Amino acid sequence: MSTDQGGRGIRVSIDAGQSSIRVRVDGVDRFELSFPGIRTDSSPIAQLARLLAAHDGWGATALAVGLTGYDGSADAASALRAAVPTACVALVAHDSVSGYLGANGRAEGVVAAVGTGVVVLGAGPRGIARVDGWGSLLGDAGSAYWIGRAGLEAVMRAFDGRGSATSLTTAVRATFGVPLDRLYLEIQADPDRVARIASFAPAVTARADDDPVSSAIVDRAAGELVESIAAAARNAGIDPARSRISGTGQVLAAPAVARRLADALAGGLPGATLADPLGRPIDGVELLHDLDAGHPLAGSVTSSAGQAD
Repeated sequence: MSTDQGGRGIRVSIDAGQSSIRVRVDGVDRFELSFPGIRTDSSPIAQLARLLAAHDGWGATALAVGLTGYDGSADAASALRAAVPTACVALVAHDSVSGYLGANGRAEGVVAAVGTGVVVLGAGPRGIARVDGWGSLLGDAGSAYWIGRAGLEAVMRAFDGRGSATSLTTAVRATFGVPLDRLYLEIQADPDRVARIASFAPAVTARADDDPVSSAIVDRAAGELVESIAAAARNAGIDPARSRISGTGQVLAAPAVARRLADALAGGLPGATLADPLGRPIDGVELLHDLDAGHPLAGSVTSSAGQAD
């Protein structure tokens, strides 16, 4: 068995999102690594198992994972533990659960995790309420993908004469390097098209205070997120004005988005305020190692325990 200097084993915590996969190893040394994100066109468990196997699981004796696209499969934890010969226990939760713990700790409230995709999680008297997280085809309203796609659509509308002129046109030409009438072919042929479209979101949010088209897109994104937050609060039995509401993810790191979300939240849910997250999603994954069995989120964590090989 691999052990750290104190003999307590090596804990590996993995925040596996669509934007990136972050790995924290806590053993003899404590360090973090980053890898490309989970793709949506194949099994996230299989992708992560391959990553673990390629690195011998960093010698983990205890593995905790917050995973995008996780469907609650009872076999997931066993599959990941099998990929790490040294692991005695593996814990898996949807990344909305680990994101909640990282942002809100044990407090009641709502957390909006807004990256390439988006999922909103409420925790309150009625239990856990998940809203959205339905992927690029059916949901993820207000996400980086949603914003990036809206920006690209606006450019093509302007190109056709169906929409207003926008400075995003210049950004598209610089970013994609193809004539606008071939842009759709370029994107559709890319197997990483979701991530590529999402990568255009910063160009939209950066122009939100100067370009009317970009401004309208960011306003709509904020409105979508407030609708999801309101639904999560309602379904979890939470009073938004008396509960902790926060957000995480690359989209909310953009000042224009964070500011407009705070304004939309105050306007749509009187008394509600947007609090800064207590920590990062990877901090929430690490909390899974010691999550009390009585915590409302504990029932959303799949576990596999056994003897290491």
